[in-house]
Amino acid sequence: MQSKIGLEIRFLSKYISRYLQDLHGINKPITGPQGLILIYLCNSENNVYQRDIEKFLNIRRSSATGLISSLEKKGYLVKESVESDARLKRLIPTSKAKAEVSIIEEQVMELEEKMLNGLDESEIDGFRKTISKITKNLLEENKNG
Repeated sequence: MQSKIGLEIRFLSKYISRYLQDLHGINKPITGPQGLILIYLCNSENNVYQRDIEKFLNIRRSSATGLISSLEKKGYLVKESVESDARLKRLIPTSKAKAEVSIIEEQVMELEEKMLNGLDESEIDGFRKTISKITKNLLEENKNG
């Protein structure tokens, strides 16, 4: 029986998640998605709001709320009200986040290097094009279904 591509993508996703879950060298353990949020926050030149995190990670509002709340409790970010709209809360990384984000970035880069080990540029480009087409197919199907 030929393997199912969706199952292979799921396995790959799980391996990536497990790797990111095991971030080392920071004071308090944070999850992979939380680390990615911190990278996004600390590198953003614009104000960041929850909806930006939802788009960046392609997650639902409830998931983003949980991740952001956890980071706030751990002291990695603060929420600040916006004068023009009291419903909006700007997400601001703390000095603690800024101090540890470089370690997280290094580990994400290490993951990238491990994943791409032994692949040449044409293989990487082909993979990106394939993943993009698969994503597009699923998004189109979702719109029609």
